[in-house]
Amino acid sequence: MALKGNVDCAHLMTLGSPAQVAEATRKALRIGMPGGGFILSSSNSIHSAVKPENYRAMLDTLRECGKY
Repeated sequence: MALKGNVDCAHLMTLGSPAQVAEATRKALRIGMPGGGFILSSSNSIHSAVKPENYRAMLDTLRECGKY
């Protein structure tokens, strides 16, 4: 079984700051990674209202913290 997602695309990625996105990404990784099978993503897409700097913050945090 795999778990995918859990960085809020509807509110956090559109209205939050890069720092808030990075913290939410770290939290999702801390919770989802143990045991393997976690795929980090936004809820279901990266839609047009997502701030590019927030998407970058999610990806940068994944690269920094998302290694098994």
